[in-house]
Amino acid sequence: MYLIKNIIVLALILLLQNVYGQEYEPPSTRMPGNLVDDFIRMHIEYPEEAIRNGEQGVVIIAYETDKEGKITHTEIIKSVSPSVDSAALRLFRLILWKPARKMGKPVDGHGEFRIKYNIKRYRSLVKKRGYDKTALPGLSVRPSLKICSLKEVDKAPVARIDPKYKSVQDFITANLVMPEAAVKLHLMGVVKLRFVVEADGLPSNIMIIEPLAAGCTEEAIRVVQMIRWNPAMKDNQAVRCCYNLSFKFVPPGEMKNKQIINQANSGI
Repeated sequence: MYLIKNIIVLALILLLQNVYGQEYEPPSTRMPGNLVDDFIRMHIEYPEEAIRNGEQGVVIIAYETDKEGKITHTEIIKSVSPSVDSAALRLFRLILWKPARKMGKPVDGHGEFRIKYNIKRYRSLVKKRGYDKTALPGLSVRPSLKICSLKEVDKAPVARIDPKYKSVQDFITANLVMPEAAVKLHLMGVVKLRFVVEADGLPSNIMIIEPLAAGCTEEAIRVVQMIRWNPAMKDNQAVRCCYNLSFKFVPPGEMKNKQIINQANSGI
């Protein structure tokens, strides 16, 4: 009898711990967590003044979100310098968020976000990615961070690809590799991704709409990260724009129309 009572008490404790642990979930990025570092490496800029002055360290940003995941407040709680802090906030504000949840329902939330600035690592990153500043020369950029749908813009994003490729589809066909695990499983299917083409032409906030196993999702993401764009235009200004791509994976031997590209006008 004593043993049964102990088992019941232990079960109740575990149940309460489980419920309590699920009571509040903080905000999370709309892109998968493993893509956040990729996002930072692609979009981070280091102010020249800060590099000259040897200013480096970790900027910590405290933030608050509403029930839709929109950022309502930011505050630097660990500073490096005014110029580095400003660059960190600019980068942070590009990120899209899912709302916090309490007992499964969207609620106002809060969290902290860290961005590390290291001069040696940044110089190595610039060499690897092939650019320092992300802004495209000669373009007027709309200061608003609003993300437009394709229906809202005057000119849709256009991929900047080597002229040897006749289209984005040709580029993807040449660069998309069927993962070995997918080949072994004779896997067929479609990966659907949604992302933002930033005003500087870089992709950001890659979201997985429809995944596919055996490394196919990761392969589609890799190819999306390779593409640079002429950004969407509205009223002669470059704007952020939502863009969708679909990738069809077919085993070797059935390679006709391997990739199907679909651009959707849904917003974010």
